[in-house]
Amino acid sequence: MKSKFPGYFKLSDEEINELWENALFVFDANILLNLYRYSNETRDDFFKIIEKIKDRIWIPHQSASEFFDNRLNVINQQEKSYEEATNSLKAIENEFKNSRQHPFISQKLLKKFSTLSNEICEQLTESKEFHNKRIHQDDILVKIEALFNKKVGDEYENEKLEDIYVEGEIRFLNKIPPGYKDAGKKDNALKDIRKFGDLIVWKQILDKSKELKQGIILITDDRKEDWWERFKGKTLNPRPELKKEFQDITEQSFHMYQSDRFLEFATKYLDEEINENALQEIRELRKLDERKQLSELRKKREYYKFKKLREDLYKQKLSLEEELNYAENKKGILENALSEQYLILESMDPSAYDDNQLKKLKISEHLLNRKIEAIKANLEDIKRQEFKDRLVRNKTV
Repeated sequence: MKSKFPGYFKLSDEEINELWENALFVFDANILLNLYRYSNETRDDFFKIIEKIKDRIWIPHQSASEFFDNRLNVINQQEKSYEEATNSLKAIENEFKNSRQHPFISQKLLKKFSTLSNEICEQLTESKEFHNKRIHQDDILVKIEALFNKKVGDEYENEKLEDIYVEGEIRFLNKIPPGYKDAGKKDNALKDIRKFGDLIVWKQILDKSKELKQGIILITDDRKEDWWERFKGKTLNPRPELKKEFQDITEQSFHMYQSDRFLEFATKYLDEEINENALQEIRELRKLDERKQLSELRKKREYYKFKKLREDLYKQKLSLEEELNYAENKKGILENALSEQYLILESMDPSAYDDNQLKKLKISEHLLNRKIEAIKANLEDIKRQEFKDRLVRNKTV
């Protein structure tokens, strides 16, 4: 059965040992970018492990390109994190200084807290300034360059990329991993080629394994379901389709780790000690990212809900305005017909006067006036709803 469905079976302990002893360790862009988000201690532990296997490390060209495309943005995001932490701490201090809200806080204790808060804020400011220097003097980039010098894959030719774009459209349509979760990504190019980034990484990994006739361990912090098999919110293993495709094409073994699991297993297979706090920090960072992603997802859902509501209201508004325009035109015709009947009545020409026709016209005019008022009332309701939705939207953005 395993030979027919290799992707659904976990690697044996012997196979894992074999990979750790001989495989090529491939690092995705997000692993390198997250080095800018770690504390110095955790980052040093990570570099220590990479140094241990530096003769068997490699970065696909696409991953290296994505790293450089996003590096400055990550540095900038970290600057904002320092500012947010400082502002949050100051807000807490100001809240405790309000004696009416917190009469149970003594002035002596509050003074200690204020002193500690100022010390923390000063350290955060120093750390932020040091971090920002990496825009021009990047110590992390220097270490990455030293480790991965001559260990980055070649860029694909345009013809090869065009073939991948065509194949990617078919794979995404059939939800063949990896990359189909990025199918909605947009860029400035006419073909929206940014969405094929993960697929290009995958193709370059396959080519490298075939070239070296060597198994691969991919280290990635990408948590999307087009890379990982997930069950009840838990990440289990690489997608079975990926394992099968890798084996079919390269005849080699393939495995994946997220950063914390990579460090955890490195202590076993590489006989290297790391600080337990490093694992905890990486896991907390992942939880933070997941919370942010959920928050962004909720915001997107609210936005699309608001957008659909706005579109529906706009359509209703257009329909009512057309209906109102038709009713008012019809009212004009009725008013002309009534005017004619009144003229006939004033001319005292009994042969031309029709009392029933006059009554019918008056009834029609009355009903039409009621309809016009109802339409106008509905339009006013829509305007109020639009105003209310704008207020709600502005508060949630």
